[in-house]
Amino acid sequence: MKIKTFVGKYQLINWFKGTIFLIIGVLNSRFDVGYNWFIDNLILGPTLYFLLIVSGILLVLFLKSPQESTERKLNKNKVIKIISIVIFLVAYGISAVYVFYFDRNIFILIILGIIGVFWGFSFLYGNQWEEKSILINVIIGFLVSFGLIYGAILNNVSVPIYVYFFFMGVFTLQFSKDILKSCKKTAEKRTNTEEYKLFAEIVTIKKAQHIVLLLQFLTILFLVIPFITGIYNSFLYLIPMIIGAILIGIAAIFNYLYNFEEEYKGRVFILLRSGMLCIIIAYFFASI
Repeated sequence: MKIKTFVGKYQLINWFKGTIFLIIGVLNSRFDVGYNWFIDNLILGPTLYFLLIVSGILLVLFLKSPQESTERKLNKNKVIKIISIVIFLVAYGISAVYVFYFDRNIFILIILGIIGVFWGFSFLYGNQWEEKSILINVIIGFLVSFGLIYGAILNNVSVPIYVYFFFMGVFTLQFSKDILKSCKKTAEKRTNTEEYKLFAEIVTIKKAQHIVLLLQFLTILFLVIPFITGIYNSFLYLIPMIIGAILIGIAAIFNYLYNFEEEYKGRVFILLRSGMLCIIIAYFFASI
């Protein structure tokens, strides 16, 4: 398997994006906690969340994979499921030790428990849903963005209001990027063995573009709101935030003008990817 194919199949970029946002979540909520508490969370938090992301991406891979009819005890999908569950349980076990041994916030375990239940239902019933690409996109968007809130909760159960807007900004942007990918595959008349419809195939490419346009508008809104909610360093946040908003705004204009049913335009996706990079920089600068 080529490196590019491997990176795309297992979404390695999303592993690291989610972990980076976890670190940013810890940094942006460190101001009311002790130094040692903050350092512990900065070291162990990314490790725990990285395991959660790997578990979730394996769930996504399970949902994407054609269901094998073989009666073998351990086929490919069963192996993926087992590995995902084991990794999640390891993450939960380490978190439990961390919470009880170091007297940390038990709300961490409650959140992980809720995520575990969601993972379980997705494994059990996700493949029965013909429109499961919606579920897949939601899971990916959640994995990439939730680290912001999870990192903040590691420090304190009282999460700063702007962190929630940070989370929604990343989620809407990631969701719009994944919908654009489905537009590309649908427009190119993909030929593969997937047994489910892509998002753009479910709602049509035209409607998918309208949804992306709405998500892009929301992303810009969620970028602007934190500036007026009292972030730690609004000055350093402002410059990359404006650049990111402009890039996403240009992508929205192109998305409105182009007809992806006729031809997919990759420059829209490139602009959104650049916008995501600006968001990472802006969120980091907001904490220093």
